[in-house]
Amino acid sequence: MNTIKILSIITLLSFISCSSKKIEEKKEPIPIPLVKKAYQPETICDCSEDGIKILKNIYTIRNQYSDLKEFQNDEKSFEKVSIFRDNWTIVRDKCIRKFATKLFQPGPCNNPDKIHELRKRLDALGVRTS
Repeated sequence: MNTIKILSIITLLSFISCSSKKIEEKKEPIPIPLVKKAYQPETICDCSEDGIKILKNIYTIRNQYSDLKEFQNDEKSFEKVSIFRDNWTIVRDKCIRKFATKLFQPGPCNNPDKIHELRKRLDALGVRTS
């Protein structure tokens, strides 16, 4: 009797977990436009983290398309990337003004090489970040 209960529970759990799986759709990050006056990074870490996050979001969206034309034809994705690029410009400009050359020196939370690599990948995909 106990064996039947255990098997029933296992079968029920398996059924529930399999039936609740959703077909994964394209997951694109949702951009929130930054306001130039409102963005005030406190540390180089803020700049690095914000910059990497924005560039990764752009890459995630653009990398879903096989070519540049397909990407450009998807108005929603193209608009999202435009907002992220505007955000990148704000972060880059504010951070360069505030921290200058310190941004180019690797540190525990500052990763200029990662930013450079992401920008290189985006350039290869036809997305300008400068």
